[in-house]
Amino acid sequence: MNPLKLDRSEPLWKWWQSIVVSVGGLVCFCLLVYGVFALLRFEYIDWQIDKFKDTNETVRMQTVEKLRKIGSPAVEPLIRALRYNKDPSVRGCAAAPLGEIKDPRAVEPLIAALKDQNRDVRQSAAWALGRIKDPRAVEPLIAALNDQDYQTAEGAARALAAIGSPAVEPLIAALKDTDVDVRVGAAVSLGEIKDPRAIEPLITALKDADSRVREIAAAVLGEIKDARAVEPLIAALKDMDSNVRGNAAEALGKINDPRAVEALDKLQKSH
Repeated sequence: MNPLKLDRSEPLWKWWQSIVVSVGGLVCFCLLVYGVFALLRFEYIDWQIDKFKDTNETVRMQTVEKLRKIGSPAVEPLIRALRYNKDPSVRGCAAAPLGEIKDPRAVEPLIAALKDQNRDVRQSAAWALGRIKDPRAVEPLIAALNDQDYQTAEGAARALAAIGSPAVEPLIAALKDTDVDVRVGAAVSLGEIKDPRAIEPLITALKDADSRVREIAAAVLGEIKDARAVEPLIAALKDMDSNVRGNAAEALGKINDPRAVEALDKLQKSH
């Protein structure tokens, strides 16, 4: 072995060794700093979540906004709060920033929260799902249309309307549900979406056994303003329920079809 060659290469090897050691030390330092900052960030997020216990609504709303701005890193702590926190005010408030952040990870926990024992949590979960607009929430939201709490059911209907097109076919199917509240909620949501696919099913709903469904169906058809609904709405002017008749007349006025005008003139003259 040539000793001269070893002498020339040895300093170069030590130089590379010192670089590797320095870089390794720098990487370890950076990882340590990152870990410390990550820990502090999660501590800060948990501290903010704890503020949901505050009785001051302004404080709670400010906290929602702060967590919304944090974004993705706040999702898992918020999901934990939604699932496991014993305080219903914390669970309910945790849903709000999840709805604003719109992270797909929050969908399943929010769906589960639709069955929370606390109505405020269920209301918040429905609202948040409407903000995220994930089709996975359609069937659970339809099930929530018969929630004993009116505001939760109404929130579910609004959420379904916000989801839009992916909810149309399930909502059409829900018009035949055995639960009248589900049928009413489905009609309301379809009226908000205004999809042409819903016209014929809503016309069929004008003959529902429950007057509330007929009443909503008439009103919704007036909002959609499709000419196919004119003749069925004219027939609904003879409904046994006065609210149905009133909504049918109002709907015909909105559609403003010549057939509707003639029918409304006859109705006015008959009174």
